[in-house]
Amino acid sequence: MREEIKLLVKLQALDLWLEEAEKLKKELPQQIREETKALEEAKERLEKLQQESKDLDMERRRKEREISELGEKVGEKKGRLFQAKSNEEYNALTKEIEILKEKISQLEDEVILLLDRAEEVKAKEGKAKERVKEKEETLKKAQAQAKEKLKETEETLQERRKEREELSNRLNQRTYQLYERVRQNRGYALVEAQKYTCQGCHMEIPPQTFLEVKKGEDLIQCPFCNRILYYWEKNQE
Repeated sequence: MREEIKLLVKLQALDLWLEEAEKLKKELPQQIREETKALEEAKERLEKLQQESKDLDMERRRKEREISELGEKVGEKKGRLFQAKSNEEYNALTKEIEILKEKISQLEDEVILLLDRAEEVKAKEGKAKERVKEKEETLKKAQAQAKEKLKETEETLQERRKEREELSNRLNQRTYQLYERVRQNRGYALVEAQKYTCQGCHMEIPPQTFLEVKKGEDLIQCPFCNRILYYWEKNQE
């Protein structure tokens, strides 16, 4: 029976490795999806900044056209000052010119603010372009690594599955069925018994049960968690 316990320990180690390998196979595509999402978000951020830059440029050009049009009106009204036939007409034209100049001044201030904002956006746009490039390189690298890792994992999986099959075939059918049943119910089937304690549930087991586990003449289950107990001497292989 001690030999069977050794086989069960090896089998459990294999099963734990297989579980981790299968988990890795699922995690790698998830990592790629996360990197892809990060790239898409970076591109979206860049597109928004580029659109804002275009909108700011259009708004600046519109205000500059308006300034130009108002400037022409100022010139026109200044020309009419010399043709004014009364003080009332002269004063009215002067007032209109002042209003137009105030509007021009306001628009010029707004253009300056737009230029300052455009400069800020351009700086952010440059950083956003760098981030997109970084994310593209990160994704490309992650895809290559994931492809290689999946290939290696799948090749090793095939070897380990074959090894597992060979191990399970060497086990007594009753022993194997017990192992599988406990593994399905408890996550893992075998645990060490140390100092009269089950290392699975950490409950103290009866002295007689512990002695039977040490003998290794039969499969002994923990009376509390039902896992199969085994005991190795420190110098035991």
